[in-house]
Amino acid sequence: MNSQSNLPLSASRMLVSIGGGLCALCSILLLIAGILLLAWPDALAKVIDEGANVIVEGRKASITDSQPWISFALFGAAVMLGMAADVLRRMMEILKSVARGDVFTASSTAHLKQIGWIMIAMQIVALVTGWVGRMLPVEHNIADGFSLSFSGLLAALLAFVLAQVFEQARGMRDELEGTV
Repeated sequence: MNSQSNLPLSASRMLVSIGGGLCALCSILLLIAGILLLAWPDALAKVIDEGANVIVEGRKASITDSQPWISFALFGAAVMLGMAADVLRRMMEILKSVARGDVFTASSTAHLKQIGWIMIAMQIVALVTGWVGRMLPVEHNIADGFSLSFSGLLAALLAFVLAQVFEQARGMRDELEGTV
């Protein structure tokens, strides 16, 4: 490959590495926050407000009333970020095979199928996390945007289709190599 075609590949590898690291770090931080909130809900309430109340739109709301649901929403977000980190790790493996010049491998096909399944699992976790968010009072709903994503489902479908394309390309390459 020439240096001009290496630039997008190098940039992609760098962005996937950074993104994967950030997803993993944020996932760990959210897990820790959720655990701390479950273990010591009063400590958080004291940090926010000495009376364990926050003022939302001119009225008092107790954060300790919503504490278990907030923890579960944090856990859901942490799981989704962990899954995103895993998707990016698998993408990195595919990018490495592209850099080696041999992308149509059984390993790349397996990675694409796994990415598809992880993305479907992320949709399920988003639905559950969104449901948990609906258990929270409006002023504490940190899971408001969690729901089924049409584009996420399409991306999962795309991963499965690409896996099939990779499998077909690998079969065709193997067939051509057998005739030479």
